[in-house]
Amino acid sequence: MLTKVSELSQRIYLSECILNKRRELVDLGMNYGLLNKKTIQCSQDLDQLINLYMQDSKKTEYKFYYIL
Repeated sequence: MLTKVSELSQRIYLSECILNKRRELVDLGMNYGLLNKKTIQCSQDLDQLINLYMQDSKKTEYKFYYIL
């Protein structure tokens, strides 16, 4: 049970990180333009966070279907 709570907490934290990084990306794009190095780096960071989230989603889905 402790593992489930930990996984859920980690997923919530990752969701919050994605939302914050999205806000940062929008701000950077508005202030520096879409081709600025800072904006591009932030976009790549956001991509990595989303990939982590999606990988975690696949694991969760697999466990769910495996139980059924």
